[in-house]
Amino acid sequence: MSRFCLVIMLVFFGCCTLQPGFAQQPSQRPHIGLTLSGGGAKGLAHIGILQAIDQAGLKIDAITGTSMGSIVGALYAAGYSGDTIETLARKLDWDLMFSTSPKLNAISIEEKDEFDKYALEIPFENGKFKLGKGIIEGQELWLKFAELFEPVYNITDFSKLSIPFKCIGTDLETGNAVVMDHGDITSCVRASMAIPSVFTPVRYEGKTLVDGGLVNNFPVLDVKKMGADIVIGVNLNKGLEKAENLNSPVDILLQICFYKDAEHFQKHRDACDIYILPELYEFSAGSFGASDSIIDIGKETAKLYYPIFKKLADSLNALYPSTPFVKNRLPKSNPLIVSEYTIDGLKHTREKFFYGLSGLKTNMPFSSEMINNAIRNVYGSRYYSRINFDLTPVDSLKTRMHFMVEENPLTTVKFAINYNSFTSLGLIVSVTARDLLVKESRIVASFDLSQNPRLYLDYFKYLGKTRSNGINFSLYNEKVDFPLYKDFRLTETMRSDNSTFEVRLQHNLSHNMYIAISQQYNNSRIHTPESPDISYKGKNKYWQTYLGFELNSVDRKYFTSTGWLVEAEAGIVYGQSPDFEFSLNGESGNSDTLELQYNNYVRLFIKADHFFPLGPKLVFTQNATLAYLMVKDPYIGNNFLVGGISKVIRNQVPFAGLDESEVKTGSLVSVQLGMQYQLAKKIFVTGRFNAAVYDFHGNSIEQMTMAHNMLTGYGLTFGYDSAIGPIEMTGMYCDQDGKVRYNVNLGYRF
Repeated sequence: MSRFCLVIMLVFFGCCTLQPGFAQQPSQRPHIGLTLSGGGAKGLAHIGILQAIDQAGLKIDAITGTSMGSIVGALYAAGYSGDTIETLARKLDWDLMFSTSPKLNAISIEEKDEFDKYALEIPFENGKFKLGKGIIEGQELWLKFAELFEPVYNITDFSKLSIPFKCIGTDLETGNAVVMDHGDITSCVRASMAIPSVFTPVRYEGKTLVDGGLVNNFPVLDVKKMGADIVIGVNLNKGLEKAENLNSPVDILLQICFYKDAEHFQKHRDACDIYILPELYEFSAGSFGASDSIIDIGKETAKLYYPIFKKLADSLNALYPSTPFVKNRLPKSNPLIVSEYTIDGLKHTREKFFYGLSGLKTNMPFSSEMINNAIRNVYGSRYYSRINFDLTPVDSLKTRMHFMVEENPLTTVKFAINYNSFTSLGLIVSVTARDLLVKESRIVASFDLSQNPRLYLDYFKYLGKTRSNGINFSLYNEKVDFPLYKDFRLTETMRSDNSTFEVRLQHNLSHNMYIAISQQYNNSRIHTPESPDISYKGKNKYWQTYLGFELNSVDRKYFTSTGWLVEAEAGIVYGQSPDFEFSLNGESGNSDTLELQYNNYVRLFIKADHFFPLGPKLVFTQNATLAYLMVKDPYIGNNFLVGGISKVIRNQVPFAGLDESEVKTGSLVSVQLGMQYQLAKKIFVTGRFNAAVYDFHGNSIEQMTMAHNMLTGYGLTFGYDSAIGPIEMTGMYCDQDGKVRYNVNLGYRF
């Protein structure tokens, strides 16, 4: 007979034999302990057990947990009910919580162009390359934990929670278990789940901690030490896996990590009175994509144990009515005022820079949403790899906020390989250096080493108290083939060499949006490889001044699922100085003989993309573009180049159905509609339809709608989100010539 059966019999015997007026109630109610094991995504099965405990009205007196079990256990100990935890778990974006990097819409607008476009990024510090301590920092995970545990921010002794709680970590230096029962609860549960080489370690009282599952994944004996007389243990691991079941590097790593814990597991198993092992064999620690299924299995498992929980609860409640069960125990949050901010961990940046980006001020009302947005603004600058905080009460209304930050190395070297149907194969190398010339500045130097080489140099300096202003200097040069078409047939391929130097004053309206005034100097050269019959050389130097606006709130640069991407420019082109030389069938000419004159003109460019999710896998995409040079015959190098699936060259307007630069025009209005469907986790198919009117400057409405001014095209793209960047194969069709075309892109684009 198990100890639990014996306890149940004694409890029932006491209930039945006690008579009114004569009953002698035992002095102390037996304590019920709950232990929740680690298991990664499988830990979501714990939720169903908590719901059954709540439904039965069984009061838990102590909780221990490790890794994912510490997260679920801490939430329950803080006062969240099982039902509330289920609601939270089903709404969470688990891919974001455990992502190796933030989403694009969390990155500052001045950093978006360089973010998520390289296959390999290596920090460089103190004269050598530096590798991180873990793959996943989990900044969004920290923020979510801080939000969820806000109601108990002032409880640093975990025995003072509505249910006393402890979680387990592993000391990285000694390999010993560390029982965490006090401190900042967010940091403690994050430390308990820091799988080595997957999650970054966490500092706790002078120790560097990693996942507690290495030494104690099922801490039943620890809940016994907390005074538990009856222990409910929920274990998510059936023990060490057989070699044939280890199908990935993560599986092998976890197997090795849990060798030591396996030696002690049986002692903890034997200490359980109610032992629960949900059948989760088809899932792994990383199966967060199947979170709903895992929660459902936990709920089904809990139904089997509900009768046991109910009998135990009814017996104890009959004997001890003075200790009633309370389902919702979360303390009510009183409005707080942050009276002081402090920071630890700054080496290269200054407090003024940190606070300026955050927008935080003293004596501001505290809210999780406000603090999280402020931290995202700072984190989005890419100066920091980690930003955590804790709160220390000053009195019942005021609190101090203390930030613990870790800065990124100031220099990063990045690499990518790209093949595109138009630009050919290239090796992309980029170096980003911060604070190289002056504080709070960033320099980017990027090179595309290929037969169509490109160069991009960019310098950005933050300005202003709130760091919402900036000045930008940039140089862009591209040398690419410049094909000429007539009636959609290639007639000649010239060579284009364009250089643009720009100075921009920028004001950030938010971390996703800015307005700017810019001054450009352009030098454009186009020439034909010399032959006996044809020789052409042309160049034009000119200035452009314009007002610009950019909004970028999309979640991803590739295979986007939500958000807006808007670019708008309105300016004037002036100071042109064209110079041409040509020879055609023995006849020569130059700028003087042609009497070329280029007047000043207005240039407008507006491009708006919108991505709207229609479901978890289906996205509706929309695009509208206006590209307009208000001049009759613009210099050929200033024309908009219509065609291609994605922008890879200067002045390009993508158009499904045409190859890059197949139509050159000074005026264009186009719309594109598409559907993107996710076939599998990283496999996408996208269908596109677009239509355009071009060469309409100076024409009437009737002339604009004539057949030779219209374009319609279609495209079907199969894409794979690979480790080296997007792999996209597109088939296209254009109504105007009835031809099928193909477009290929492999890897991150320059």
